[in-house]
Amino acid sequence: MQAPPLSTPGTGQPVSGPGGTVPGPAGQVTGTLQAPQSQVNAAAIPGAAEPAQVRQTSAGTVGSPPAASVSGTRVFASPPYGTPAEMAAPSRPEPTGGQGDTARLANGLRTALSEQQAGMGGLFSQIGTLMAAQSSGRVSLPDPVIKAMQQIFGFRVGAAGQTPNAKDLQQAVMQSGQFREARLALPGGAQPQPDLKSALLSFRSLLQSLGAEPQVARPASQPPIPARTGSPHAQAQQIAGGHWAGAAPQNLRALLRETDTALARLRMTQLVNSGLTADDRPQAASRPMDLVFELPLAIGQETAVMQFQIGRDGGGKDNEEDDGASWRLRFALDLTATGPLEAAVSLRGGGTYASLWIDRKETFDSLNAVRETMEAAFADAGLDLQELRLIRGLPPKSAARSGAMVDRQS
Repeated sequence: MQAPPLSTPGTGQPVSGPGGTVPGPAGQVTGTLQAPQSQVNAAAIPGAAEPAQVRQTSAGTVGSPPAASVSGTRVFASPPYGTPAEMAAPSRPEPTGGQGDTARLANGLRTALSEQQAGMGGLFSQIGTLMAAQSSGRVSLPDPVIKAMQQIFGFRVGAAGQTPNAKDLQQAVMQSGQFREARLALPGGAQPQPDLKSALLSFRSLLQSLGAEPQVARPASQPPIPARTGSPHAQAQQIAGGHWAGAAPQNLRALLRETDTALARLRMTQLVNSGLTADDRPQAASRPMDLVFELPLAIGQETAVMQFQIGRDGGGKDNEEDDGASWRLRFALDLTATGPLEAAVSLRGGGTYASLWIDRKETFDSLNAVRETMEAAFADAGLDLQELRLIRGLPPKSAARSGAMVDRQS
């Protein structure tokens, strides 16, 4: 039987074709997290618009993937972010009479999502393995699945084989999936743009229509939960995933499992950015960043995941620029070739200040040898570089809360 095509990215609406119709992500909620009877601002919970089966297990409330309802009403997401220029200074939800109920609901979702989430690198590794096996004739996947995997691979930064520029990075941020619900809630019925979360939701529907059944995801290991405080956390590149020969249904189940954990990670990040949940890390001396997000990066045939934090200090009123305003950017990356890297860039007073922490000595020596080239790159970008520091070793990390990293194989 020919498999149906994906839904239009970013809409979640079904698309009819010769093979049938793929249902969109909306559906019946068979399990709910209940909150006290009060009015809750439905726009305050990001990532909760999709269906779920929430179950009780010995580890807590987990599902695949989680959703919620309050007093029998579905809660839909609408993160308070708008244009790229506004994304680093999002407005936070205004206190209301039901704010405590919203926070309790958000923390319930956080518990479920933290049990399911895993780094997106696992999904991209599994897709890369199956695409290579398909090309060599070792596996046989339906054409719609192949096209969907190619579409997901296309969201990687540098997927076109060229060095990404500032415009490419801006587009990658807007397509990261963090702003999906905000775009859907825009007035005037504007057509949403493709993004990674929409593609994953459509991919999940496709895999289910082909017979893959969702299961409660229990990743063997999990990266730390994203946070707007403390340092960003790099995720090591994933080793190649496995595959089953021919048209084995296990391949589709493996894809669905990795898709669910990646969606849980995206929803977890959206929830953190909403500001509705408590941060488990010790409070840093500086104010929290405004936004945390992750981008997949194409490195040859492999995929790395970069975690970014963006924040703005100061700023004028009524969207006016203030000479005292400064922007802060931090990111972390862990490549097989270089080892862990972490960077902090600050734009203040018209000047640029950059620090780069390098774990491996050979990587530090290589970068130190091209320091002048790096300084010239800042100038070519129109930035007035005031300071560039290369530091051997990584900055100390805040202690993770108990249970934040769980190895379920031990």
